[in-house]
Amino acid sequence: MKKALILFTTILFALQLQAQDVALLNQIKAVNGRITSFEADLSNTMVKPSKTTSQQGKLYFVAPNEFAALFSEDSYMIVNEKKIKMDIGLFHGTFRLRDGGMMQSLSNIFLYGFQGRIQDLADENNYALTTKTEGGYHIITGTIKRKKLIGIGYKQVVFKYHADSLLLKEIVLYDYSGDVDTYTISNVKYNVNIDRQRFQF
Repeated sequence: MKKALILFTTILFALQLQAQDVALLNQIKAVNGRITSFEADLSNTMVKPSKTTSQQGKLYFVAPNEFAALFSEDSYMIVNEKKIKMDIGLFHGTFRLRDGGMMQSLSNIFLYGFQGRIQDLADENNYALTTKTEGGYHIITGTIKRKKLIGIGYKQVVFKYHADSLLLKEIVLYDYSGDVDTYTISNVKYNVNIDRQRFQF
């Protein structure tokens, strides 16, 4: 009887935590889904086993599917409705965005993060989601449920949203080679006019 009670309590607690996670994800999606555009300062730090590099730049976003991350060192990532153009890290060139493709998955990490669509991202990429609140942030981690046969892409993505406003602060990407790529936004101006030429190439 005692074991059955403990098991029932454990299941009930797990269901309660799951309901809290779903409610949090829905709140984040609702708040960030109301944002039509923003511009912000952007910091990028890449930590590799051999070295660490960092750069500063600007980030521009127009919902639902355009953004430009432009850095002072002339590296960049620009996404519009159909293509992504990059000169950052291992990626160099212009690529078409196709459903299920690697470039689409990469761009969606940012686009969905900006819009708070973390559950949608998890569903598309087979992520297991966990949440915690720490240091004034809600931290949502998506981890690939099954290791890929070819270790290309990201095995884990982490999103940090302010605990009070539920607005995005940071995206951290962990790849299969051990690299950690962090994008931190600050001085954000929401729902402003953005020159759409920033997304053209």
